[in-house]
Amino acid sequence: MSSSSIPLKDLRKQAKNNQSLGEMLGQWFLATMKSTGTGLLTILVFILSPVWNYPERMKQLTHWFVIAFGAIVILWGLYWIGQRPVFNIEQIVVQSANDQELDHIKVPAIKTKAISQFSGNFFTLRLNEARAAFEEMPWVRVASVRRVWPNQIQVSIEEHEPVGVWLGQNGPELINNYGELFTVNLAEANDRKNLVVFQGPPNSNKEVLVLYQQLESWFNKLNYKVVALTLSSRYSWTVKLDNGLVFELGRDLNDKDRKQITERLDKFFKLWPELEKKLTAPVNYVDLRYNNGFSLGTGSKQDARSSEIKLAGLNQLLSVPLEGVDEESNATETPLNMKAPSANTEMKPESKLNKREVKKVKQSEHMGSKKQ
Repeated sequence: MSSSSIPLKDLRKQAKNNQSLGEMLGQWFLATMKSTGTGLLTILVFILSPVWNYPERMKQLTHWFVIAFGAIVILWGLYWIGQRPVFNIEQIVVQSANDQELDHIKVPAIKTKAISQFSGNFFTLRLNEARAAFEEMPWVRVASVRRVWPNQIQVSIEEHEPVGVWLGQNGPELINNYGELFTVNLAEANDRKNLVVFQGPPNSNKEVLVLYQQLESWFNKLNYKVVALTLSSRYSWTVKLDNGLVFELGRDLNDKDRKQITERLDKFFKLWPELEKKLTAPVNYVDLRYNNGFSLGTGSKQDARSSEIKLAGLNQLLSVPLEGVDEESNATETPLNMKAPSANTEMKPESKLNKREVKKVKQSEHMGSKKQ
């Protein structure tokens, strides 16, 4: 049997031709990295050559390298642990901030809505964003959020406490005991029958509430309740009580004016028991805008559509003797939902009345005589 031999050079050439492109690139990459590593090591040895010659410096450098490596390992470990499912927010505890029962907030509903808006777990949850998410919900005035180990958050909520309904440019809104306006479904206000009706110029809601609180405190001593309070664009106040009386209080521009209003109310209710005995018809309207007295409007109350008070068939106008009248008593403006009888203008000299006012007085007298 004969055998043929192939030179080693030809075998290498044949093997090289059989290599794939990927294998060739891999070999080139390894060779490049080897040469680069050798160069970097040479540079590092050159730079650190002073350290090699000083054992103490080498010891310190090694110490700091160990610390840095350990810190990296610890941080990575904490990150890994923090991503475990055990730290996902699983429970939200909602409670009242003032230890009172939440009347209008449905806790299961806000829990479901809040969880859908949260992003992150116990460690990564942003509390400011969570608080803002709760405060955007209806009836929530202020919310505070804190973490509870290991997968809970606790939410303390201060609920809006409605005092009344504010009739403004944006439609009916509720006003709370801080004078702040908020929008909810009015049907959810289960005590809406006791809500006071407020009205005033834009951004006057807090001012209106302050006077309401003062008047409510004042009238409570007399067993009356305020059911409506209006501040006109001329800053003139009108208040209605639960007994149907409507008071024109006049302007309130500063503390002196407000003190004057309370003084006039005090004088009126001191005289009221005696005056009430002498009246032959129920009083519906009291004008306190006079300097040294007041006027009373008496008449029959007619059924009204909506909440508007309509006084007609004027029977009698009883006046306390006056020495002067405020400039506000010339006002013909009537606040919404509180129409006052125009017959009070009879107390002014006719020369000071315009034709329209004189016509209104005559018409009201004519209507009163017909009904009698």
